[in-house]
Amino acid sequence: MTKNIVIISLLFIGAAFAQQLKTIRCSVSYVAASVIYFNAGREHGIAVGDTIQVLRNGSTVGTVVVTAVSKRSSAAQVIVQSMPLRAGDGGELKKEQPKTEAPTVADTTSSFPNETLPRRTQSQNTEIQPNDNIVSGRIGVQYSGVLSKDSRFNISQPSVVFRMDVQRLFGTAMTLTAYSRNYYDLSANYSRYGGASRLKNRLYEFVLHNDDPASSFGYGFGRMTSRYVGGLGTFDGGHIFYHAGNVTTGVMVGAVVNDLSYEVNGNDNKGALFINYQYTSETISHYDGTIAYGQQLAKGKLDREFVYLQNFLSFGSLLSVYESTELELNDIANGVRKRSLTLSNTYLSINVYPTPWLSGNIGYDGSRSVYLFESMKSIPDTLFDKHLLQGYRAGVTIRLPYFISLSGNISYRTKQGDARDARTISGAVRSADLFGTEMGVNIRYADIVGVYSDGNNITIDIDRTFFYRLSLMMRYDYYAYTLLSNSTSYVTQTYTLSGNYRISKQWYAALSADKVNDSMMNSYRLFIEVGIRF
Repeated sequence: MTKNIVIISLLFIGAAFAQQLKTIRCSVSYVAASVIYFNAGREHGIAVGDTIQVLRNGSTVGTVVVTAVSKRSSAAQVIVQSMPLRAGDGGELKKEQPKTEAPTVADTTSSFPNETLPRRTQSQNTEIQPNDNIVSGRIGVQYSGVLSKDSRFNISQPSVVFRMDVQRLFGTAMTLTAYSRNYYDLSANYSRYGGASRLKNRLYEFVLHNDDPASSFGYGFGRMTSRYVGGLGTFDGGHIFYHAGNVTTGVMVGAVVNDLSYEVNGNDNKGALFINYQYTSETISHYDGTIAYGQQLAKGKLDREFVYLQNFLSFGSLLSVYESTELELNDIANGVRKRSLTLSNTYLSINVYPTPWLSGNIGYDGSRSVYLFESMKSIPDTLFDKHLLQGYRAGVTIRLPYFISLSGNISYRTKQGDARDARTISGAVRSADLFGTEMGVNIRYADIVGVYSDGNNITIDIDRTFFYRLSLMMRYDYYAYTLLSNSTSYVTQTYTLSGNYRISKQWYAALSADKVNDSMMNSYRLFIEVGIRF
């Protein structure tokens, strides 16, 4: 009898382990115009349709859905984001372990190759996938609006967003990607970004790409962002490259695309020669590095000349490092261009996960205005001056029992010529399952010392998912600050309600509404999207 009780108990324990949630951690390795790439894929347990929470400094900054998966990487599309996502951000995915797997004692936070990670079995997916013309994407109808006391700031824009990816086009290794947003601006200041028409067409990406692993050559052309020279941004043109083992060499050339209007004037062009090296091993999970020489031309004359460096490195589940740097090869002095090696943009992010309950990150940002010699334009680092802006940041997150986490962050920013340095110190506590209600609560406080103001910020988030279909989030944000120039104090309070509803397997809806109470001007903001995924 005792023996039977022990056996039954072990069976129940095994079943509980088989249903436990496994946390898969990964990092954003590359950001294109419309696609977010992660350094984890099929062998790590990620599958198409999975939803990944994107984290920065311990806080969620976005949610993405996986649209394509390879052996060691995956591509995702943004569902919602509170700020632009960037390489080096962390990713977190919680999945149930399949019932067919025996319970194991393993590190449940591993985001890289690990034999204990869940595998998709044949019994989980019996649908026969087509070999050719695998189409995925979404079509959505959107509305964006801002209503303020000053009508100059009002916005009213109905729009249609379209996203499509076609893999194995006509049975080849080619991939066709299209991403656009077309909107009609009903507001009085519809020409704020140029153009005499209320109807705006924004083509963010339209590219035909071929990177067959079995072939030495690859190419891509259209409106695109080069995976190897992401620092050059979006352009109309193409790149061609050659694989020789772990080394890839290539060239890209195209016309400059305006960052706001996404229009091309035909006079500004840019190009680059690049070398990329990738390495994967048991010791170093993955390394991906690129060095490139780039030029920008205005009417055929040299406008900018620089070297671009990009590196991504991961050591298992312990450490990931991302770095990108631009080195300007010329400077201007007394109206004359001269050879000079200067840093224009540097970004560094280091994420470390020493234990399942502790993670940390440190980073550095250094940016400087870039002057274009022939077009007499500049790419500013801020609205104020041209001097180097440096920012240092660090954060730590501690995960406690009962789905509670504590996080702290500090940032320090300095610039030559500013009245003083700036810094921000913040701390947050989050419960993902408050008192067993499946309700998430996050409270954050920040003490802010700016260049021109002092302030304090309190944010309270409450979120919950209902019936695996409806996700709701309410936020209250209180920001009180004092301007140093006249010692005047102001308060801004923002009330936010946002949600996502999965109507069916294909249809979805999203809503975000803000009410802003400001000492100078109150306003309302609204975003609605209804669409279908295919």
